[in-house]
Amino acid sequence: MIYILAIGAGIAGAFGGWIGGILAATVAGIDVSSTAGVNGQLAVLAIGPAGAVVGMLAAIALTLVIKDGCRSLRDIWTKTSLVIAMIGILVAGTLGLRASAFNHLGLIATAPAVEFEIRLPATAASALSTGGRSQTQVELHTDQNQTLAQIDRNLQNANDGRFILRGHVPLEFRTAKRVVVINLPGQGYRAFRLRLPANPSPSNEFGPWHLPDRTGGGISTVFAVPDDAYAIRYRVL
Repeated sequence: MIYILAIGAGIAGAFGGWIGGILAATVAGIDVSSTAGVNGQLAVLAIGPAGAVVGMLAAIALTLVIKDGCRSLRDIWTKTSLVIAMIGILVAGTLGLRASAFNHLGLIATAPAVEFEIRLPATAASALSTGGRSQTQVELHTDQNQTLAQIDRNLQNANDGRFILRGHVPLEFRTAKRVVVINLPGQGYRAFRLRLPANPSPSNEFGPWHLPDRTGGGISTVFAVPDDAYAIRYRVL
């Protein structure tokens, strides 16, 4: 029973130590906000874990002294080490179960996203600017789910008479069957197959432009024809 109490105290102490370390850094004048840049991130990565370790050790030791009556440094150190080993096994087991569950369900643990750019002809851009923007949808279709993409409402000029619609959509499932579908009012839909592996790695640069794989004017009208007025390129974030 004492070890269960010590494990719980250690976990709570680690959490409290992390928060206390960040608060102490803030009081000391160290900027740990998200706008502090690299220095702020390094401070969080260094101070937070250090505070967590101190808080965990202190909480475990106090629990052993108060609840178990440990008095000698040797007993405290031995039992504290044992509790830390138990916490490590517990954390490793939890992470292993999480990974197994994600793998069984076909989910991607890191939940990456695809950032895309869809090149549109001037006619489609004109339809968007005359009230059709609220009716425009971009979706990611897979064999597991369908997800609505977040799109930028401001079109970019491609300097060749065409326009660029930008957006992003999360990749929630591990599958290679992914299709981005854009529905434009009065323009039908265009479907682009994403040429990505089931569990893609992040990329810094956009890939090449790809033409639509399917084009249609309705759900029952699907045909594959060259359509160079539309194109997509993308990268994994």
